[in-house]
Parts: sequence; structure tokens; C-alpha cells
Amino acid sequence: MSQVTEHFTRACRALAGGVSSSTRVNQALGHAMKFDRASGCRIWDLDGREYLDLCCSHGATMLGHGDPRVQRSVERVLARGAACSYENELHTELAELLCETIPSLERVRFTGSGTEATMHCIRLARAVTDRHLLLRFEGNFHGYHDQVMFGSTESGTFHPALQPQSSGIVPGLAQHIVQIPYNRPDLVDAAFSRFGDQLAAAICEPIYYNAGCVVPTAEFMQTLRSCATEHGTVLIFDEVLSSFRVCAGGAQQYLGITPDLCTLGKAVGGGYPLSVFGGRADLMQRLMPEGDCQHSGTYNGHPVVIAAALAALHAYREDDFYTHIEAVATRLYNGMRQLFERRGLPIRIQGLGARFGIYCGLTEEVRSYQDTLPHDRAMMLRLIAAAIEEGVYFHDYGGAACHHGFCAATTLQDVDEILARLGRAVEQLT
Repeated sequence: MSQVTEHFTRACRALAGGVSSSTRVNQALGHAMKFDRASGCRIWDLDGREYLDLCCSHGATMLGHGDPRVQRSVERVLARGAACSYENELHTELAELLCETIPSLERVRFTGSGTEATMHCIRLARAVTDRHLLLRFEGNFHGYHDQVMFGSTESGTFHPALQPQSSGIVPGLAQHIVQIPYNRPDLVDAAFSRFGDQLAAAICEPIYYNAGCVVPTAEFMQTLRSCATEHGTVLIFDEVLSSFRVCAGGAQQYLGITPDLCTLGKAVGGGYPLSVFGGRADLMQRLMPEGDCQHSGTYNGHPVVIAAALAALHAYREDDFYTHIEAVATRLYNGMRQLFERRGLPIRIQGLGARFGIYCGLTEEVRSYQDTLPHDRAMMLRLIAAAIEEGVYFHDYGGAACHHGFCAATTLQDVDEILARLGRAVEQLT
């Protein structure tokens, strides 16, 4: 037995399901991977096998594993004692830099997970508007708190039969949700016409990476922004996954649409556990201690995490950072497309910036959650297992389609090696 499977078996005796997070079980393998070390775009498991990493900590490791800029910043804070639950000058520096970088940010707050960030944004929107309804979009992912953990296979209705995505969710919360398909400006118009005076917030993934990579149309985004403004509804962009993928200012800068509030996560912490929410100053002033809406937490803005984030954000703001991201993306995505085409495999690649989706059994553009449903999951699992065997690490979370990605430490030579290894993996599918 390999050390990976041996340690997973051992973990199952003390950790529920053998993991610290449910989605860390790679569904293509049937167990969690156990990694020993990482450097740049490469990771090594407990058996010493090397993999080129196309998961990158589910999007958190944007710079690469063990980035020296992040390490130096963290080490300086550790040398000062890393006093937890106190404010220091680094909090102010990071807040100022974020407000300079992200178009919607005038004030920010630091928190731990993306789940916390979306939860606080929704609560704040309800406090400000004194309304309760939430407009959300089919398939978009906003974390693991009860208010957003609902799904449905119905489409095109304002009140589909929403089903909790977990047991234990408080009954009745679905009545506070209006859900419509992504990329349907006509239904945005209709939803606001019917519910506009009741909608506290509209929340969306501005680039829908949770289903791989679905880019919104300009009409969809412009309609959403104008309707929210007209009806006094708080527009929330959930950029936990999309922030820093395409440009330093996030999806909102790339799309040219500024929300009222937004969340940042994953890449913002430079591989360390940080999420951010913020937006217009008049909305953020409703938070305690200035206002009456609560947000607090002992570990919010831990100095080690803030130091890591400062180093990461400075890196994202470098002039040539996204030139390199675009070059790697072009070679990797085109290379994979050519690889699948040569083998006659009906597999579609959609990517933007440093994250991408692989859609097995699909050849037409994926524009919504419904478009992902015919995705051939069995083929995807075989592809991921074969890729891992050849030393390319993809992670499968479960569900219709997943997002994958690369880090900035990936070179064009690394891309060529990835494609060579994937070529051997694809041979196993044909």
C-alpha cells in the first residue's frame, strides 16, 4: 500500500471522512491526496511522486507554492510575535492598497473564509435596505451558510423548487430567494419588475468560474447593474474565486461594471486564509461600531495572513504580471484544445485568465448552469485519474463541472511538459 492511501485510511479513524473539508476527497480517486511538499507549480505526494499542479489550492495559490515574496513578508511578522486579534499598521496598508486596486472598494473588512464574506455582505444589504429577498443565479456558488445553500434543476421560473444542498438547513429560508438562470438579461428585467421593491440584494459570480469558466454577456451585466440601481437593490459581486484571475482589479475591472459590495477570497491571501468584503463607504458605515450591523471575529485579519496578502497584492499590481498569465493561458488552453481535437474527443476548454473549465461531451459554448448538465462526468473522472497517473494534478469536487487553474510560477516550458504528460493520459481514453 502506498503512503498516500495508508495515511488516508489512518486519517479516516480520526477525521470525519478522512478530511478537514468535504471536497478534499478527489472523486476521481475515491480518496484525498496526501501531499508532502510543494514548490512553484509542482507538488509531491507522500510517496515522493511529483505532479504539475492544475488545482493550485482550489485557486488560493495564485503566485505559486512557497512564493519567496510571501515567505519573506510572513517571516518578518513572525519575528515580531504575530500578535493575534490586535490591529497593526499592516491592516491599514492592505486596506488602502485594496481600495486603490479594486474599483468598488471604498472601505473594507477582513474575515476568514469566502462563506463569511458573502454572509456578511448579504446581512449588510438587508440592514441597509430593510428588505429581505435575495436575487441569485442558478448554479452560482456563494459558500456554505444556510442562506445560499440551495439548488434546483428547474430553470426559468422565479421560484423554482429549491432544494437544500445539505441536511440541517433551517426550513423556510428558500422563501427569501428569487433564483433565475445566469446570462439571461430578459429574466433580470422581469425579476426586478416583479420583485424590485422587495429585493435587498442581487448576488452573482461576475465570471462564473464555479461551473468551469462561464463569461457573462455585456447585456446581462449592464442590465443587472441598471436594474439594481433603479430599484435601490444592493449589487454584490462574489469575487472569492474571480478576483485577481484576469487583472488586478478583478472581474469588475475586466467587465467594466462596478458593484455596490464585493467579496474577495482565495488568491487575495497569497495562499493564506483570508477573505475580504467591502464596497461603498455609505454602506460599510452601517457596520458596528459606526452602525448597528455586526461583523467581528478573533482571527479576522491575523497578522501573518495580512502580511502574506500584502506581498501577493503587490505582485498582482506589477506591470508584467498579467502579460505572463495571458501567455501561459494561451499556450495551455490552445494546447489542450489541439490535444483533444487530434484524438477526436468531444471535450471543450473554456478559460479566462488563470482559471478554466473542461467540459467532457460538450462542443458548443457553455453560457449557463443548464448548459453544463450534459457534461460527461464519467469521462471527466477517467481523464482526471489518467492525468494524475501521468503526473498532472486535477481535482474533482463532484457535480456537473469543475474549475481548474494554474499559478504564476508556471512557465511556458512547464506548459509544454503539462501537455506532454496530458498527451500520454489522453491515450488511455482512446
